[in-house]
Amino acid sequence: MMQVSKLTAIVVSLLFASSVGRAQNWQYGVKVDLNYSTAIGNGLANKMNIGYSIGGWANYAITKRFKFQPEVSGVQYNYIKANDFDKYYKNDAGRIGANTKIRMAYLNVPLLLRYDIIPWVSVLAGPQVGVVFFRDENLRKDGVSAFKNAETSLIGGVQANLGICGIYGRFTQGLSNISNMGSRYKWESKHIDFGVAWRIK
Repeated sequence: MMQVSKLTAIVVSLLFASSVGRAQNWQYGVKVDLNYSTAIGNGLANKMNIGYSIGGWANYAITKRFKFQPEVSGVQYNYIKANDFDKYYKNDAGRIGANTKIRMAYLNVPLLLRYDIIPWVSVLAGPQVGVVFFRDENLRKDGVSAFKNAETSLIGGVQANLGICGIYGRFTQGLSNISNMGSRYKWESKHIDFGVAWRIK
């Protein structure tokens, strides 16, 4: 929790510095959400685990209905090592008896296109890049992280706009192989997010 919370001020500053030019076309705010995440692949348990994120967003009105919405968030994902992990990796880089719980924290930057179907309902979609800034796992016996340092994803979701508050649900599909355990097996992530976004301006 502390690692993500410390990034909040930096997140908001980085995201909204761009609002200097043509400020009347920009809106911005903060967001928090809960995520249900899993990493799918050999040696990992395909089970949804709860995490959280906190960050900021901005959107630029391209037209009356289309908006460009960049975001920055500090996110914690929680994964689980499967009981058969040693079966796949004990003869390679895997650590026998490694911890079952895996905590990964990312600085995520989605670049979304938002379309307002009606003033109260919007859909959003776009790519996301995430960079690891904290990890708590010991799956490799050489001490190197079992997860790669960056991940690319694709996001789709819907949002209900209620005054200065937006309530959203999103699905994020990992596009890249996040495994750093060798080339034999691939891992990919999936996330379901439910959150609230507040407009400051």
